[in-house]
Amino acid sequence: MPDMQARLKPEYSLRYPRLSAGVWYDVSPIFPGVTVRRVDIFGRRITRLKTARDYETVQATHFEFRVEATQQQDGQLATA
Repeated sequence: MPDMQARLKPEYSLRYPRLSAGVWYDVSPIFPGVTVRRVDIFGRRITRLKTARDYETVQATHFEFRVEATQQQDGQLATA
């Protein structure tokens, strides 16, 4: 499974005062192999982010996701 990163969408920045909207955070597995597929008791898809201090469990729809930048570059080099 590729390493993923997530960035807070600006319109949700007030909901997450400990996170910055322009920063890409590493997505940490909720449990082995599961990053964004788990749902909470309300049926919302959640994800877990690794911050500088701790972990933050958040709603996945409030974030943009990408494959970690170093893996994107490795993939481009392999196909070139």
